[in-house]
Amino acid sequence: MVVSMIGYKMDKVNINLLVSDHLKMDFQLIPEPIEMKEIHVSAKANTKEYKQWKKDYKLFKRQFLGTSINGESCKILNEYVLSFKKNDITFTAEAIQPLEIENLRLGYLITYYLDEFQINRTHTKYAGESFFVEMEPKTERQESQWKKNRRKAYFGSLRHFLATLGKRFDVRFEKIANEYNEKEDWKFTTGRYGDPLVDEGFDVFFPKKYTKGFMTTTDFKLLQKDTLITATEIESELRLSFAGKLMVVYNKESEENNYALDRRKGTRSVQTSFLILDSGSVVFDKKGRYFEMFMIEQQGYSAWERVGERLPLQYDPYY
Repeated sequence: MVVSMIGYKMDKVNINLLVSDHLKMDFQLIPEPIEMKEIHVSAKANTKEYKQWKKDYKLFKRQFLGTSINGESCKILNEYVLSFKKNDITFTAEAIQPLEIENLRLGYLITYYLDEFQINRTHTKYAGESFFVEMEPKTERQESQWKKNRRKAYFGSLRHFLATLGKRFDVRFEKIANEYNEKEDWKFTTGRYGDPLVDEGFDVFFPKKYTKGFMTTTDFKLLQKDTLITATEIESELRLSFAGKLMVVYNKESEENNYALDRRKGTRSVQTSFLILDSGSVVFDKKGRYFEMFMIEQQGYSAWERVGERLPLQYDPYY
């Protein structure tokens, strides 16, 4: 039989607001009939189609939620809304309704509107809008553990790195007559305590030469006087620009054991990630958030961390 149901179209509006701006917008729910695929009712749950769906779902969970401790603690409460397609090159997933995800280690209920999910021979990419609701802790101990787990998920993440670059820009430059000039004492700060990259535990490396091929850590040189960040017209936003591949090492936390198991290598004392800008630059805000889809390609440790490590956009680790 074929089942139809009524849903609502998702509407998106991208806006930039200054502190003094006021905006009023009206939104209207637009019904959208959803026709589900044909359902075969059978007394046997162990059919060939069901077995294949379970196999595809296992792959989706692994690549979407991740195999970190946080990712494996997540549970999709309505997995039945998912369907999968694959050929010799790509594996894709679609969801006819928002995914309802329970993250038991971070203490969030997540509603995830899956826009795109695709795996090919070299990449996994996914995109969507996520909305978080904090779960009610059962005990003070659980509340304390959630806060600890959230801080651990934040520190060393891409958002933490971008926010640190924002701090570094403010420490390095001052605005005079609408122009940003490097502060005189910066040469005594860069690479030392007082430099936000040092304080937050990041080492940043540029490629010695431009290449799109395979690179090892010996192909990079330490960031010194180079400027990764420039100002934009909006003071709360900055532009990250670089060519080739950037290596980012977070030295305040070791790799998770699950990462070592996935790579079939020993655990390292630092977390090493690589970033590639698909268009040469990307705009982000000083809290480390960016909203342009697929503009930053992640490799290494930060790419291994998936939706199971995700935090609300308003999350503040110092609160």
